Amino acid sequence: DLTDLTYVPLSRLPSLRPVSHSSPVAITRRPTLPQTQQPSTVHHASNDQVKVLSREPVDGGWGAWSVLVGSTAFMIPTFGLMTTVGIFQVYWKENQLAPWSNTDISWIISIFGFLSVLLCGPFGILFDTFGPRWLVTPATIVYSAAFLGVAFSSQYWQFMVCFCAAGISAAALTTTALAVINHWFDDKKGLAMGICTMGGGLGGVIFSVVLRFTTKNFEWTTASLIHFAIICAFLSLGCALTRPRVLKARKGKMWDFACFRRWKFVLFTFSVCGFELVLFVAWGLLPTYARIVKLGDVFYLILVFSVGSSFGRIVPGYFTDKIGPFNVTILMTIFTEATMLVLWLAFGDTSAPTLYAVAFCLGFGTGSFVSTAATCLGRLCDPQDSGTYIGCCYAVTGSLGYPGEALFQRGWLTTALTIWFKERLMQPSSKMTCRIGPKVAGR
Repeated sequence: DLTDLTYVPLSRLPSLRPVSHSSPVAITRRPTLPQTQQPSTVHHASNDQVKVLSREPVDGGWGAWSVLVGSTAFMIPTFGLMTTVGIFQVYWKENQLAPWSNTDISWIISIFGFLSVLLCGPFGILFDTFGPRWLVTPATIVYSAAFLGVAFSSQYWQFMVCFCAAGISAAALTTTALAVINHWFDDKKGLAMGICTMGGGLGGVIFSVVLRFTTKNFEWTTASLIHFAIICAFLSLGCALTRPRVLKARKGKMWDFACFRRWKFVLFTFSVCGFELVLFVAWGLLPTYARIVKLGDVFYLILVFSVGSSFGRIVPGYFTDKIGPFNVTILMTIFTEATMLVLWLAFGDTSAPTLYAVAFCLGFGTGSFVSTAATCLGRLCDPQDSGTYIGCCYAVTGSLGYPGEALFQRGWLTTALTIWFKERLMQPSSKMTCRIGPKVAGR
């Protein structure tokens, strides 16, 4: 079996010498590793050692695909629930938290999302050092307990405490789900990231329907216990299937943020901040346009956006393995900009069917940024550093993105910028049109 052969230069053997400059080699048989062998430690180019925990093949086999299923299971009740948690806010305003303003209630949701990304950096470093088991097990317990507490909460501070705990534990779960993909996939990393992040879009669809049905047909405690059972089922599946392939045994300090000394990583992190800001703008403006076209209930509009986001994460993810993740990111950026300029700004306020088309296309474009960004980060680092790179990137992105989201949620800045840009672009005599027009006509 040629897979068990190791090539050794003859110059390294004491009894033989090379007879020509072509450096002939001797072939020796490598002993087969037993299944119970302890994890081996190999030296990496850095100051760390890498512990190889599994020798199963990458890009296929039970090990890789089972880990992918586990990562997707983590994304459904975390990222998926984040996209639909606004339904909680509407229900609270009508029931338990009626005396509180919408701004006060929105702080619960905002802090939940802010903590879920801010703490990705520390949890990413812990993932690289200790592996997922020591993170996902306590995080699953805390996250599940938080939503169990939500079922029996009735006051503002109780909801705030529960969602703070949920945000902290969600950071550990999502970082693990994305980082462990880099351990098990290489040539199919884009497709795997697309499937994993699609769990967020799929979770958005699932919880949109479940939350809408349960809050209308059951009392709050019963409805929340149903949510709790669904969350526990997905998280238990993730805990059972998620396992690492390599670990980093750090010789120096554990809290190493050396990734910020790489300009490629820093520049790409700021580009991800721009992508997230576009996503926040889309979320904030779609309900505004729904009121303009008198759509009424925006539930189905957000549902169409989530469906488009699901397709946007897996389809471009497949092509990242063919033409490269950075090339796909550029193409999807062009597609999203074209959707905004040609479809949204020009016809988004004309009819409801057009707005549904805008929602699907925007979901497809902005959803692709989630999977391609994670794939690009995987290309910028070694597998044993994936937790640090992905976690630190999303920690910075969340720190810069959520204040921007708060500004855009006010509506004043987004409305002013949209109206100004639309008027400047659509006026035939404007300088912007005169500059763009001849170039397009010349082509």
